[in-house]
Amino acid sequence: MANVKQLSFLKVAGILFLWMGSALGGIPLKAAPLTTEIILWQTTGVSVTGTVIDAVSKAPVDFATVALQDKGGYTLTGAPCDAQGKFTLPQVAPGTYDLVISFIGYKTKRHSITVPEGTASLQVGQIPLESDSKALEEVVVTGEKNLIQETDDGLVYNAENDITNIGGTAADVLKKVPSLAVDIDGNVEMRGSTKIKVLINGKPSTLLADNLAEALQQIPADMIKSVEVITSPSAKYDSEGTAGVINIITKQSTMEGMTGQVTATAGNRTNNLNSNLNLRKNKLGLRASMGGNFNDRLGDSESDQVYFREENLIQSPTKLIRQSSAFENNGRSLFTQLGGDYDFNEQNNLSASIRVNRSRNLSDRTLTTSQFTPSGEEQPEGFRFRDIDNLNRNQGFETNLHYKKRFGRKDQELDLIAIYNRNTSESDYALTEENGEDVITRLEQSSNLGTNRELTFQADYAHPLEKLGNFEVGLKAVLRDAGSDYDFLFTKTPLVPLAQDPARSNQFHYAQDVYSSYFSYTLRLQKTYTFRVGGRYEYTFVSGDLATGQIETNLAKPFHNFMPNLMVMKRFKNDQRLRLSYSTRIQRPGMNQLNPYRNESNQLNIRYGNPNLEAELTHNTELNYSWLLKSTSFNASMYWRQTNNDISQYQFPISPNNDTLHTTFRNLGENATYGTSLSATTRFKQKGQIGLNLNLFYNDLRSFVGQNAIHRSGFMYNLSGNASYRFVNDFSVQTAGSFTSPRLSLQSRSTYNYSYSLGLRKEFWQRKAGISVNVENFLFSNNSIRTTFNNANSNNYNLSNNYNRIVRVSFNYRFGKMEFKRGKELEKLTGEGKRKG
Repeated sequence: MANVKQLSFLKVAGILFLWMGSALGGIPLKAAPLTTEIILWQTTGVSVTGTVIDAVSKAPVDFATVALQDKGGYTLTGAPCDAQGKFTLPQVAPGTYDLVISFIGYKTKRHSITVPEGTASLQVGQIPLESDSKALEEVVVTGEKNLIQETDDGLVYNAENDITNIGGTAADVLKKVPSLAVDIDGNVEMRGSTKIKVLINGKPSTLLADNLAEALQQIPADMIKSVEVITSPSAKYDSEGTAGVINIITKQSTMEGMTGQVTATAGNRTNNLNSNLNLRKNKLGLRASMGGNFNDRLGDSESDQVYFREENLIQSPTKLIRQSSAFENNGRSLFTQLGGDYDFNEQNNLSASIRVNRSRNLSDRTLTTSQFTPSGEEQPEGFRFRDIDNLNRNQGFETNLHYKKRFGRKDQELDLIAIYNRNTSESDYALTEENGEDVITRLEQSSNLGTNRELTFQADYAHPLEKLGNFEVGLKAVLRDAGSDYDFLFTKTPLVPLAQDPARSNQFHYAQDVYSSYFSYTLRLQKTYTFRVGGRYEYTFVSGDLATGQIETNLAKPFHNFMPNLMVMKRFKNDQRLRLSYSTRIQRPGMNQLNPYRNESNQLNIRYGNPNLEAELTHNTELNYSWLLKSTSFNASMYWRQTNNDISQYQFPISPNNDTLHTTFRNLGENATYGTSLSATTRFKQKGQIGLNLNLFYNDLRSFVGQNAIHRSGFMYNLSGNASYRFVNDFSVQTAGSFTSPRLSLQSRSTYNYSYSLGLRKEFWQRKAGISVNVENFLFSNNSIRTTFNNANSNNYNLSNNYNRIVRVSFNYRFGKMEFKRGKELEKLTGEGKRKG
């Protein structure tokens, strides 16, 4: 009786929640399925039983799915078959229904039944299923899906199929994604731009908002299922991210039963331990994951700052300052995530998750500065040695609640989402400076405590219009509140206590509220043409202030943006598609770009943010062609990206005769990118796969800041490839590589960057366990990057060495039992046999 009461309570709660969601969405619920469901779940009814068998062998089809539908096509209840192919549907009200039976490798069977009155049970006998060889072939292809797949809006990289990712981080995964590039410092760019929006499972995260390069090191690659690169986002997506959207999809099990996995990795640069557990029983699913990552990084650099005096366009050197630096970083991170979902019925689902993460990064760096005359004579009074200790701590909390309502029509859905993110960070450094006689000439301590809170409310509704296409509308509110409390202490001798510098100590508060609405209409004609038109309106109000008013800010202002979105696509024979798309995107300045906190750990290069930055707007146009022929796919794109009010890093001297450079951010001008991307993937012998990707673009940069306009332009490219092969006895090998051409900006040029990897994997214990060995950049111990930076009074020549030879060994074990088995014919085709975990 207690179970009946609990079930009734959940049903009533679910019905009330549905009506609330319906009222918010302004959509009336259909009465038919609700009424039928109430009748179905009465305490009395008829028990319907039967057996599902193979039409040829007459053997039972274990774990097939049986659904009970009324004559209107509404699914009322359902149940899986047991190991003998038997099923039971309890408490069915008298009436006429259809039994819909489905299973992988078989044609879906519809079987009509009549449930009479005055009886306690109904035996429908044996129901045969006919084999579907085409479906079986599709399952085999899906089980060995391509590493790269094309979508209407971009592409998908199936990270779980790449064994070289095992034991790595999200940064390692993104290095192998077409259209993306990751530089030596972990910065990610899409088609030549770092202005991207990164999501996790389609939702924003403050973990990724403050320092993307550092955050990607905290996400284990073993938790990533795939990565979506969306170069032409529809109006449903936030307009943030002028280059596009990256959506990281994590692994989540929807199978009945209990499953779990533990992965341990040991290596010379990284050590980690990650685990996850999934439980699903009937309508309730629970999942938990936790892990820790330990990584070490070494590097050094050397730079020559050549100062000059310019007369009649001729630069005459006045002095040279040489700096050499060496660093060692030790990073630690931990995370825990809990989630669950409950299916009230086939139309209503509620899910929630909580994630807590902590990280710490300790860096020990030395900086040696020497000064020379134009003739090369060293000046002893210019010698300085600095020992700098940096400590960064980060703690994040994320939670979200997601209610999904499915209506009677296919693809008619309502989503209500609430998200709360909170992130706190602490960035400290302490330095000791000595002269050439080992006398301490300066002591500094600096601390910066940051907070970032974000609250999101979102409602999305999709409504199919029969043969007239699909219509989507939505509302969203994102409320951000960020702060930075920074303090600076110094003294020029250890005999005098550290004292606060009021000019470098302050509190900065920043708030940004974005309210948006969108519509998107998609029309498909005769399975040949697809048209999509949409628009997104965003109202943004920002405010910012400093506790003390040494710096003027211009932040308290609202602005309005309407971003149109268009797409036309035609399908040809042999799975060919041609797509033309246009969208407008926006890039608002981030907290790190706005915060006026000054980092003076390098006395010759002072870094700080600019609280007077404005948002930049970008127009994206793309023409895409894709072709799928049997086991080979090909994709080609031409794109044009025009950015106005471009936010870029800017370096300048405060005066012509001052050695100190200031590095900050400004709205510098215009940035036009014209490019093409090509990718091809092919399979061979059903066990091997090769893929090649090329992104070639021309960047035209124009600046109107300063006394003289700056114009720079040039070609750049990214080239990547991968190859894999699965041998007998569950042994597989995979290799991947990428090459990034030299890069240019308005003030700098840098040399090429590359990475490559080789992975070997052996599975055993019926593929429940496996050992992987991965090596990266094994031919050379370090990767060197040369950068030239041009300023009004000097030129800087920098050489950076990053020691990135990586070797790691990983062991993973899957455990548990899922209530799911493959059919005999599927087992015969795949050769995998039955798998319980």
